[in-house]
Amino acid sequence: MLVDDLYLYAAFGAGWLVGRIWPSRHPWFARATLASVAALLLLLGASFRSIEPAAIAEVFPLAAAFTALVLATTAVIGLAFQRRKGVPPAGEAGSGPRGRAGFPTSLLLVAALFVGYGIGRVTVVPTGLLIPIALAALLALVGYGIDLTREGLRRAWAPVSSAASGAVLAAVAFVALGRLTATASFATSLAFGWYSLAGPLVAARLGATLGLFTFLANFLRELTVMLLAPYLGRRLGGEGLSALGGATSMDTNLYFIVRYADPRGGTLALTTGLTLTIAASLLVPLVLAL
Repeated sequence: MLVDDLYLYAAFGAGWLVGRIWPSRHPWFARATLASVAALLLLLGASFRSIEPAAIAEVFPLAAAFTALVLATTAVIGLAFQRRKGVPPAGEAGSGPRGRAGFPTSLLLVAALFVGYGIGRVTVVPTGLLIPIALAALLALVGYGIDLTREGLRRAWAPVSSAASGAVLAAVAFVALGRLTATASFATSLAFGWYSLAGPLVAARLGATLGLFTFLANFLRELTVMLLAPYLGRRLGGEGLSALGGATSMDTNLYFIVRYADPRGGTLALTTGLTLTIAASLLVPLVLAL
């Protein structure tokens, strides 16, 4: 499936090259990037048109609790890594941008998702065509303003380790509490946010209800990182926010990591996301086959 997404890497690379040739810090860049995120969420909402509201309402509480536990364990482990290395929390170190998005930005993203879902329920939107275009536009814009460094490659072990450890601990906790089977729990957590992979695979193996749970839990992970990045970015830094983003750190959440956690953390986020994407493509089918 990574080969199918080569156009995304091409879009990112094209944006990066243009940014090196004609760099610009004009305000249009940040506005256009945020607009592309909102457009992507609107299209994602429209793509959920076949999911009945009642089904979402039934599964949502458990999926949200699972997401919260995965993110909490991942964040705690990430902070422990920072302490062990002797690195002060990002907020204390003063790294990262000083600007922050308030509630209007978060509300814009949530509103885009719900508006898209509403539109999708009343009319057919060609999301299969438009979502790849919107995602490619987002990655081109992110690539335009990103700084790639060798240091990011050396630092990627920490967010990858945090994400993997957090996923395993959360899965074990849900199994111990009797809320999920081990297969469903680990297949969901080890997707690392890749809902379009894990949701259908779990549905095919364990049934539609658990498939919807897995889909929602991983989608909520992606969305929650977007919404909380302005508030957690300076506290967790690029490593911590990349761990929370998981597989989405290399695409949809790349902008938020660079914007709110570490302006020079593009390589770190890309490496983390790519590593966890490859891991998810191997681990989720393996868990379901056991």
